[in-house]
Amino acid sequence: MSEKEGAGPRPGPDTRVKRVAGIAWRMVDEEAVLVNVKQDVVIHLDPVGSFIWSRMDGQASMQEIADAVVQEFEVDLETALEDCLYFARCLLEQGAVEVVDLE
Repeated sequence: MSEKEGAGPRPGPDTRVKRVAGIAWRMVDEEAVLVNVKQDVVIHLDPVGSFIWSRMDGQASMQEIADAVVQEFEVDLETALEDCLYFARCLLEQGAVEVVDLE
């Protein structure tokens, strides 16, 4: 099993996620620093992760975020979507984001 096939929530292209309360964050030179005050965990994101994180507002689907990544960075859509979904899954497992119920 590869690193990107771990257990946990499996968001799809239509999934919308939002940042949860209790995660303080700040942009520092195009990189986000997240602090999960409930778990006393600090997460440093690279520019691509920061770009994705800043769009996790519950409004955009993972597909829409991947489309934006393609426009901003030199990457193909398949890679962008795979990376966005993996990143979302990691953040879901850490409790930094939650899935938005559209019903």
